Amino acid sequence: MRQPRIKGQGQSFYHCVSRVVDGRFLFQTRRPGSVEADYFVQLMRRLEKACCVQVLTYALMANHFHILCKVPERRTLSDQELLDCIELGYGPDRRTQVAEQLTICAKEAGLSDQAQQLRDHYLNRLFDVSIYLKELKGRFAQWYNRRNRRYGVLWAERFKSVLLEEGQALSAVAAYIDLNPLRAGLCEDPKDYRYCGYAEAIAKNSTQAKLGLKEALGLGRESSWQKARREYRKLLFQTGTAASKAGAVIDVELAQKVLQHQQGEIPLAKLLRCRVRYFTDGGILGSRAFVQEQFARCRQIVAPSQSNRGYRLRVIASDQIWVLRHLRSPGGQRA
Repeated sequence: MRQPRIKGQGQSFYHCVSRVVDGRFLFQTRRPGSVEADYFVQLMRRLEKACCVQVLTYALMANHFHILCKVPERRTLSDQELLDCIELGYGPDRRTQVAEQLTICAKEAGLSDQAQQLRDHYLNRLFDVSIYLKELKGRFAQWYNRRNRRYGVLWAERFKSVLLEEGQALSAVAAYIDLNPLRAGLCEDPKDYRYCGYAEAIAKNSTQAKLGLKEALGLGRESSWQKARREYRKLLFQTGTAASKAGAVIDVELAQKVLQHQQGEIPLAKLLRCRVRYFTDGGILGSRAFVQEQFARCRQIVAPSQSNRGYRLRVIASDQIWVLRHLRSPGGQRA
């Protein structure tokens, strides 16, 4: 039985993962790329604005994708802002249609309730991670099936999501996502991988991608991109050279060239010694207080046998990353 999705209150952060049916290779991610991968990223970026979410970073792999996103606290939108979202999500014709309906309601007495019902129909589809991923996966599947004269499901399952705490947990998962292409042996430096948030920021100079990485690092929108670029690259190379079950994913000599001017101990350097399943299946990831607070709030939808204390990811003494679910392999060994 699938478990209910754990969602935060107010502003929240999520790591989302979804796989292609039968594990088939849908995206050609090696050079020169593919129409499918390019369209997916384009749609992802358009719908994040249409749904009022923010993609902080992502990695598009051959048969699955990772998206790290922020869902801002729900707020009241002006009609102009709402119409902008409608146009991005449904096209200019729908925008014109809704604008005309709102104008008619404003001119005629007694139609204020009808106007609000119309607004609510669209407003209720904003600031929601489930609706954003549903729209992204559904619209891509429709486009892909039409293009390939294909029928049936394209995605293997509903997407997985982990609720993340802002700060150390958020930046650690961002690095994990952008290092996925290196773990798959597709490149030696994440800036060279065409379909990840870091490369989009570096190679394409994308404003959305740069803002996302700033957010992942906990930096303000007005902070210097040069500073964010340096700090995020340090994080990637520190994390990528840390030992894990599969070994380091970044060459040590290459990392030394990048990090040779760095001073002091690096608390995040060994985070990925943890089994990476916690980043996709852990349910809630953050400080112990954050995990316990979110557990208490979502207690009714969490499995009855689930402990309320959470589990510490034991990496190094200074790390304070906790997870809701203590994962075990089918054979009973801890994941």
